[in-house]
Amino acid sequence: MDNAQQDISKTAPVVISPSPLRRLALAAQGMTGADIERVVREARQRARRARRPLAYKDIQSAIAGSAERLSPELRWRISLHEAGHALMWSLTEIGTVVSMTTGQTRGGETRVEISTEATQTEAGMMSLIACLLGGRAAELTVLGETMIGGGGSERSDLALATAHATHLETMLGCSSSKPLLYMPPERISHDLRFDHGLAERVHQRLEAAMGIALDAVREHREVLLILAKALDTATYLDGRFIADILSLTKP
Repeated sequence: MDNAQQDISKTAPVVISPSPLRRLALAAQGMTGADIERVVREARQRARRARRPLAYKDIQSAIAGSAERLSPELRWRISLHEAGHALMWSLTEIGTVVSMTTGQTRGGETRVEISTEATQTEAGMMSLIACLLGGRAAELTVLGETMIGGGGSERSDLALATAHATHLETMLGCSSSKPLLYMPPERISHDLRFDHGLAERVHQRLEAAMGIALDAVREHREVLLILAKALDTATYLDGRFIADILSLTKP
């Protein structure tokens, strides 16, 4: 973990900080309404104990206190994972990264505006799947193993990547087997469990997309680590910061 962080170049660009309210919004990204309510309550208590009005630093400290619940090792792993996603979104130009966050108990999050035009072809959809697997590729490349957090829920990286790969094989006319056959979406989970041929073709697509992500992450490992370190330090980054760092991948 520490060795990975020491590899980080010192060539990261200097950027101007966003507005205070924007920083708070980014810091609270991923929190629920109840989380934010608790944070504000704690900030008010802090100000009340100090016998002064509520200040920006009170809310900032309360949010940071929530982020500190993760161990440094886990926070670094999550930062690396999210940096992998952001790197792939930038390299494929499938989407524009709006913001990134890490350090919350629920893990990290990379918010993206996806280009609908870029995903109108089979190649574009495969690039989209590679973006979803970018976090996993980053962990494998730097740490040699992955967290189980990439799977599990219906909104997880693996679930979304599998759904897109399945759509290519069943609904979007891109299958190597019966491409003109449309299979209703409500049958997808059933087919993957019992149609071994379909499951094999879907998995081949996932492996191909994973190969794309691994190649890209290995090629741009230095920039990946710069971005991961920046996120790990700040716990949240604005899209402008991210774009400046990822511009280092451009020739």
